[in-house]
Amino acid sequence: KRSPQECDRVAMELLEKVGIPEKAKFYPIQLSGGQQQRVAIARALAMNPKIMLFDEPTSALDPEMIKEVLDVMMDLAHDGMTMVVVSHEMGFARNAADEIIFMDHGQIVERSTPDEFFRAPREERSRLFLSQILH
Repeated sequence: KRSPQECDRVAMELLEKVGIPEKAKFYPIQLSGGQQQRVAIARALAMNPKIMLFDEPTSALDPEMIKEVLDVMMDLAHDGMTMVVVSHEMGFARNAADEIIFMDHGQIVERSTPDEFFRAPREERSRLFLSQILH
């Protein structure tokens, strides 16, 4: 168990890591959606996870806030954090993923590297999805 001082120190380090140390004394209602999401990431990191799961982490955010959350996630990827990310953010997936698993109606349609998936998807359903989402 951590002491209160240790908890405060870790919390500030993690808020610094996600780019909002100045928001440490704020209540959730006082934060933007992107800031709330980054606080949630910091809270999860405080548990020292080996793997993090993100289920559409940007889906409820204003478009202006999406980049700040994706930047934090990209930093985590660069730091070696293993992440399972469910997302329609294809640019992020292309840049951050080691492996793409494309699913449709709960079934795996295609599993490949980002380069293979975006350059030459093997499955027709994957090609259709990409043609609709990548304008």
